[in-house]
Amino acid sequence: MTDKPDAAALLEEARRTFVRILLPLLPTERRYDGLMVANAMDIAAREAGQGDAALRERVALLAALFSASTAATGENLHAPLSQLEARLGREIRAGLCDAPGARRDAVRDYLRRSAIARLRLSNPKALANL
Repeated sequence: MTDKPDAAALLEEARRTFVRILLPLLPTERRYDGLMVANAMDIAAREAGQGDAALRERVALLAALFSASTAATGENLHAPLSQLEARLGREIRAGLCDAPGARRDAVRDYLRRSAIARLRLSNPKALANL
C-alpha cells in the first residue's frame, strides 16, 4: 500500500485548485481558455482513473473481429488499437461490413462500445441520454 495519491487524484485536486482559485483571476477574454484547460484536466483524470481496461477491451474486440493476435501491453495499447481501427475504417469504406450477418453485427457492436468508451472519458453526462 502506498500513501501517495494516484494520477487521477492529483489531476482532480489540480483541477479543483485551478477552477476555484486561478480561473477567477483570469481576464474575461481568457476565461474560455481556462475552462478548456479545466475540462482537459477532467478528461485526463477520468482516463487515469480508468486505467487501461477499456483500451484492452477494444483491442481484444478488434483482434477477435480480424482473427488477429496482438501482444498489446499497457504501454503498447494505443498503437495496435490505432492500427486495428484504421483497418476497420478501410473495411467499412470498402463495403466489407455491409452484408447482414455476424460480421456486421460485430462491427456495429464494436462501434457502439467504442463510442460509449469515448463518451465515458470526454462527456459522461451524455451517456445519461442513451
